[in-house]
Amino acid sequence: MLKVYLSSIATSEGLWLAFPMGSQERQEAMKFGAGGTNEIGAATSPLEGLKTHLEGMTLQPGQGIRELEFLDRNTDCMTEKEKSIFQAALEIEKPRSVMESVNLSCNLDKFVLYEGVSSHEELGRRVLGNEEMPERVALYLDYGAAGEKYAGSHAGCFTDLGYVARTGEALEPLYDGKYLPEPGYDRSCVIKAWLSSPYYAAGNYRHYPVSLPASDDRLALAEEKLGWRKLEEYKVAYISCPVRELESCLPFSRDVREMNAFAGLLAERNILGDAGTREKLFAALEAAVPENMAQAMEVAAGLEQYEVLPEDIRTAEDYADYYLEEAQIYIDDEVQPFLDYGKLGEFRMRKDGVVQTEYGLVLRRDRPIAQLTEELEEFRLFSPLSGLLYPYDEDYGGISDQPMEIGPGDLCQYEDQILERIGQERLEEEGERGLAVYLGNRLLKRKVFSMNPTVEMWNGELWGVLEVKSHGALSPQELSGLMEEWLGQESDGWGEGFEQREIKTEEGDLCVSFWHSGDGFFIKTEQELKQQTQDFGMKMGGNG
Repeated sequence: MLKVYLSSIATSEGLWLAFPMGSQERQEAMKFGAGGTNEIGAATSPLEGLKTHLEGMTLQPGQGIRELEFLDRNTDCMTEKEKSIFQAALEIEKPRSVMESVNLSCNLDKFVLYEGVSSHEELGRRVLGNEEMPERVALYLDYGAAGEKYAGSHAGCFTDLGYVARTGEALEPLYDGKYLPEPGYDRSCVIKAWLSSPYYAAGNYRHYPVSLPASDDRLALAEEKLGWRKLEEYKVAYISCPVRELESCLPFSRDVREMNAFAGLLAERNILGDAGTREKLFAALEAAVPENMAQAMEVAAGLEQYEVLPEDIRTAEDYADYYLEEAQIYIDDEVQPFLDYGKLGEFRMRKDGVVQTEYGLVLRRDRPIAQLTEELEEFRLFSPLSGLLYPYDEDYGGISDQPMEIGPGDLCQYEDQILERIGQERLEEEGERGLAVYLGNRLLKRKVFSMNPTVEMWNGELWGVLEVKSHGALSPQELSGLMEEWLGQESDGWGEGFEQREIKTEEGDLCVSFWHSGDGFFIKTEQELKQQTQDFGMKMGGNG
């Protein structure tokens, strides 16, 4: 935990800040920090080197508080080895501002730690250890002098864990004073997982970040911070990827260690470093629709077996031509007019396991790609509706600008008008798939056939409903992901546009919201909602 005492240069007023801060403390800190330039008069930190270097630094208005918060979070993500390197880096580089300290904390890969080295002689032995020479000659080497020479030509210092030196690579200024990096920044990151647990959230930040691939030490640190016995018991709150397209191609069932193995494979083979291979991975994942990270790992490991067909092969007819050419089957000119290329292409695509993706047609050379079932599962999601009615003002002769709140019970009388408006919202290009065409996760987009909003009266109230059809049942994780996407549509997408278009009624203009920011908002399956209400009614009846 980092603590700092800020002293206003203009007024000499002071304020102690303890990170992490609660919402009220943060507001006070931001208000104090915005009042002018402040000086860090004192600091306490588990890292003695950080404490020493922060004291006396000035804190600029605006970003200063956020910079300190970042340092607290970033050092909290460091292993003991990384903390030792960071403290040595502070001593070597001597940053002159909090901003430089932030950048330095993200450049630990520009330093090397010779573990266990505590003297120039040991340093010399480590440096010269790779040199091949007869043992009888090595006996007469002056390792101490070699260590001193290395230390003199390489910026470095001794620490409790060993000797830390610059690698010679230039430091990379990731932070320019405007946009801070993510805590736990790692330039080799493939997937950033944000983990949560009740223990961690109680006295720390809401989520704990882990950059994958991660070492065993880093995963062990995550276990310690989150306070659980097994990493698999944590909840992955969400993920982010430096290569944003990868995020949309990953399954919702996410085991941290499986994700780590997947990220390690992508890094080891540099799959994301080459544009062609990267696109092939995305196409293969979309085609295979892996249900979990272990299956995604199998796709990445067998990537050489997948093939994305050329751009000019788009339809079943195109694939029929491609198949005939690959199989070296010649069709006589007199026969060609009577060959149904479309049906032949559809048959061969099913037989060969060819899948249509956003990257084109994808097939696997060693075996057909498993196809999604044609049978459609149907289910519905319910959420509470609310409304505002702008009534006719007879005195004014128009619509009043003072709305009346309309509850879900009173909305029942407007069901027909609301349904009519929903019908008008549907776009021709969406077809019968409706909002499913806008799904961000490509695996979910393949599995969900259609998403169409509607309303339904139940239990004396009018409810917002999403009718969903999917190729087979969704897993609990996929259902949760679908609910997240529908929540986004309700609050910022389709729902926001629907709310802004008034519905004409005899009483005035009605605006209907599929979402609100209150605690009472939820999304439940029809079974969950109606069973919960039934159980509640039975309990109330029993109490009577």
